[in-house]
Amino acid sequence: MSASGATAKGTEPLLSSALPEWTRNPATGLPKAINRLSPLALVASLTILLISCAPAGQRTQLERSGDSTALDAQLALKVLRIGMNADKEPKAGGIAYGGGGAGGSESMWLFHASLTHLDSQGTIHPRVAERVPSIGNGDWTVAADGTMEVIWKLRRGVLWHDGTPLHAEDFVLGYRVGIDPELFGRGTLVLRQIAEVAAQDSETLVIRWKNVYISANTIDLATLVPLPRHKFAVLYDAGDKQAFANSRAWFAEWTGLGPYRISEWVPGSHISAEANESYFLGRPRIAGLNIRFFGDMNTLISALMSADVDMVPVGSFKEEEASVLKGQWADGGAGSIIVTGNRLRYGAWQFRDSNAPWARDARVRQGMLHLIDRDSIVTTIMNGLSSVDDIMLSREDPAHRLAQQQGLPKGNFDVSQGHRLFGEAGLTRGPDGVYRTQAGQPFALEVSVVGDINTNVQNMLAVSDSWKQAGLDPTTVVIPGTSNQTEVRAKIEGVHFHSGDLSYNAFKLFLTSAIDSEANRWNAGNVGGFSNPAYDALYPKLESTLRSSERDPIAAQLIKLLLDNQAYLPLSYSSDVAAVSKNLRGVSGVLPLQRVTGWNIHQWEWARS
Repeated sequence: MSASGATAKGTEPLLSSALPEWTRNPATGLPKAINRLSPLALVASLTILLISCAPAGQRTQLERSGDSTALDAQLALKVLRIGMNADKEPKAGGIAYGGGGAGGSESMWLFHASLTHLDSQGTIHPRVAERVPSIGNGDWTVAADGTMEVIWKLRRGVLWHDGTPLHAEDFVLGYRVGIDPELFGRGTLVLRQIAEVAAQDSETLVIRWKNVYISANTIDLATLVPLPRHKFAVLYDAGDKQAFANSRAWFAEWTGLGPYRISEWVPGSHISAEANESYFLGRPRIAGLNIRFFGDMNTLISALMSADVDMVPVGSFKEEEASVLKGQWADGGAGSIIVTGNRLRYGAWQFRDSNAPWARDARVRQGMLHLIDRDSIVTTIMNGLSSVDDIMLSREDPAHRLAQQQGLPKGNFDVSQGHRLFGEAGLTRGPDGVYRTQAGQPFALEVSVVGDINTNVQNMLAVSDSWKQAGLDPTTVVIPGTSNQTEVRAKIEGVHFHSGDLSYNAFKLFLTSAIDSEANRWNAGNVGGFSNPAYDALYPKLESTLRSSERDPIAAQLIKLLLDNQAYLPLSYSSDVAAVSKNLRGVSGVLPLQRVTGWNIHQWEWARS
């Protein structure tokens, strides 16, 4: 085919055949991206066509000519292929409410938006909001009775996918649906603290709170989901909750505010999407998405390694799979594994039996920590895809640094120090090398995990082996993942290993009021029954101090109280894992409070080489 023979009609089969059906404009037959290109970009796109139609030798010459305009236009049409585990496909509640946890909210962030987001360093940024409310700028006020009012000004020009302008009333509807006990129930722990959500005008949202809530200026899709009134209001007000929940408007016909909009959704298979050219943060740099859902983990790994998918967000791969990919894929230069800590693995001591040697004396607990080579566990079990830490906050958190500056007890691997602390606490070691309590009994204890994650079981066995070699008598217990697992773990006579959020939420797990019991169905969070009056007295100040500069030192004091008392046995971070092709740029790690890889997908782009 010659350049002179390339007409608009003649180019149609060549251009469109390389792209999925959903990318074509039915009126012209051309790809949708081409129909919307500026004249300059259209020329660039035709240049791509000429290159593709030229003989091989001529095509090579054109490619080597360094025509950056043509290359950029070619990259602009390339669809990003995303692979996810099948359980990450949105279910009940569709895009708005259909997922949670690591990766479960990924689709929501691709196709929707709320008031704020966090960047990779944990800084709050406005998204649909014009600015982040604060005490300083007057948008956040606290009354004498502890109630609050937060005013949100919305960005101008924010449009739903169908071109309808966003209205503050869309957030009001989202709040009504969010707190409806007959519907999806996602994010209601926070929403129940809200007294009223009201639209002052089309661009001003007012949220009135029943009590002080320190994160009231961080409202993302995990908390308040705006809903398009023109799509949902009539259906919701009709009162048929079943029809409302089953509406296709939650799924393939979803109308959101996000950087991409759905073109096709085949349940159990894939979602195809195109860039939202009216996206309020700027048109995404990648033209379209194809999200495939894999029911088999090995198939997903193979798809990534064979370049059938370009990236896998967090939530699909565990550390075991990440280790395989690192050795067979990333180390070969095909891409990179992005690992970020999301929780701290730790042991909950059993304090209910005050006569147990570890419960009687913090030196025993400290000595038991010194006996564990945590760095070796990270290297051998997690293949280096984690790191050791003692604090239940991310290292970027200012309170983490402040706590370290106060001087925390060292938890390094030091067998000699462990034995010294045992001796100071009155434990004796017999000729057989076995420790005995002050009552003359062998130092026996149970070491347990819930057995649904292989890495946790391996961690437990490694710790148990370290203690056995030092002269203790541990018995390992793998708790089945059954309905009464929380009760069983609370009654373990020793230490139960699990994990806690890297956030202020973790501090609640050590309050006396949060001790697991029959009264709270063994599910309040304080597994081992730790209790400390000074800690209980200080914690309320954390929840009532709004200025971060005043709140961070309080958090640091709580951390020091916990570690000085060895309230828990720290191990290492558990990790969120994403895999990214070498051809993709802009993907960053995630945060414990925002476990979504695509939070900035509109800024991702293809590498030019």
